[in-house]
Amino acid sequence: MDNHDRNYTLIVMGKRIPVTKEVYKAYYQCRDREKYLNKLSEYKNISLEDCNERGISLEYIISALTDSLEDEIVHREMVKRLQQCLLRLNEAERQLIISLFYYEKSERQLAAEIGIPRMTLHDRKVKILGKLKKLMEK
Repeated sequence: MDNHDRNYTLIVMGKRIPVTKEVYKAYYQCRDREKYLNKLSEYKNISLEDCNERGISLEYIISALTDSLEDEIVHREMVKRLQQCLLRLNEAERQLIISLFYYEKSERQLAAEIGIPRMTLHDRKVKILGKLKKLMEK
């Protein structure tokens, strides 16, 4: 069979759909590029030669790395600030927040453990989160 006579298809939602050769090639080029970029992001080790071969601009890589570095710095600062604000809560407030958010207990579970109605616990949580928000904004 000659390559010009070949039928090109892609599987879409479990069904084989006929497509042109150009669509078929474009699809697999995009898929291969996505796989490559995913592989790069896993290793976080990018050579300039590989980027040039694959058509990835250095500016794009630098901006992506800069954005993630900035995001990481902001995240760390926010966590540090949150920890400082948690220390400004009284012990009962702090324990409630830690139980719900760090130990990931449900409101129902925690309410049963400390022997109060769930809605009472919920109201306390909302009030404490409001207090934390004000502390974070200062």
